[in-house]
Amino acid sequence: MMRKLISWLSFMMAFCLLLLSCVHDEMYTASDPASKEYHSKSVFKEDEKYIKNVMQIYFEHEAEIKKGNAVPLWDYAMTMGNFDESFLIVPLAEGGKVAACLQVPRNGDHVRFLEDHDLEHIKFFQRYITSKERKAVKSEPYSSAESKGMAECKISAVSMWYPADEYGSNAGHWETNYIVTCPPESTDGDGNGGGEQPTYPYPGGGGSTSPQNPKNPCEKLKKQTTNATFKDNIVTLESKTGDNHESGYRINKNPDGSLQNQLLENKPGTQEVNLKAFSNTITLMHSHYDGLYPIFSPGDILLFNQWIVWAQNWNSVATNNPKIPLNDLTFTLVTSNGNYSFNFDGTDVTALPNYTAEEFKNLNVKYGSMLSDAVSVGNVSGNVSYDMEKLEAGFLKFMSDKMNMTGLKLYKTTTSGNSELSLKNGNRKETDCPN
Repeated sequence: MMRKLISWLSFMMAFCLLLLSCVHDEMYTASDPASKEYHSKSVFKEDEKYIKNVMQIYFEHEAEIKKGNAVPLWDYAMTMGNFDESFLIVPLAEGGKVAACLQVPRNGDHVRFLEDHDLEHIKFFQRYITSKERKAVKSEPYSSAESKGMAECKISAVSMWYPADEYGSNAGHWETNYIVTCPPESTDGDGNGGGEQPTYPYPGGGGSTSPQNPKNPCEKLKKQTTNATFKDNIVTLESKTGDNHESGYRINKNPDGSLQNQLLENKPGTQEVNLKAFSNTITLMHSHYDGLYPIFSPGDILLFNQWIVWAQNWNSVATNNPKIPLNDLTFTLVTSNGNYSFNFDGTDVTALPNYTAEEFKNLNVKYGSMLSDAVSVGNVSGNVSYDMEKLEAGFLKFMSDKMNMTGLKLYKTTTSGNSELSLKNGNRKETDCPN
């Protein structure tokens, strides 16, 4: 009899453990990660069109996007109150637990997939997918001191039921959990500065069928300089080098990907063009009239540095405009002796000093001194001519010695393509970009 009782108790214990195991399995595998079907388990109304379109892109490019073994739990995707097909965050599960999240922002006709290792986001979704009962509290724009001025941060608050034990009793308590998402910066999504991520065409967006945004500066520059708007501006500016003042253009990128070309005005009472950049400016172009050195000036370098530093800060403080990747920024100079472009490789750059008037004057004197060997003046005509290879070498040395700026690359831009100019062992080196 005792043996039967022990057997029965052993059976009941095993049965209870099996039930408990089943309960936990149900909680942790509520969404089939491999499924291409979407059945929202969100307590909020979500932008299901965007979620389904992003799922389509993900499954078409899964081998490229997926970094590890974690898989998206699409049923728990949240669009954070957005209904304009612009953003979602979805938990990534591995081994029954949330290991990370995936943020998918849209910029124009393309989306990016950014892995997010924010511990608060992971904790929120871990609780969210395992909680038996949930109640929506709010989903709204986030405005507090913690948002650091990021006007488009969003907060979602969910009240979740926490039982007092694991055996299904009615005892327990409700607890409100929050998730706050802000527009991801131009990093790998985990704060490690992993560089610019590939983008994928959004369905109906008119993009190509392969990831865009090449990382190589030569490829970036080629994309800019082969654009019809850019080439038309070059032709116009080449006709202006004989004037007694500078001329220029600003090219802005609209949210739909189209370009806006604007003629720049001269600063009143000066021969200088007013080089002003906006948050969507990708290209600044200007000419040097004959009489100026046919290469960038110290003032040009300082302006480009300020533009990049400003763009870095602007990219880290969210606005309602799409962010411009830093290595999309191009600064072009047109002269009667050739055309040059500065491009930036996308790394962080430190602001150059705030020069006093006297310091800036001395900097220009040093600039002229280091370039003077490349200048010849005709004995009879008085015309000035330049040995451009010497001039380029002197300029690069000036850049290195006096205005060193990490990540900045100088290119010579011609109708046949671009070539990078650099110094090697103190000597000028020219490397053609692939056509």
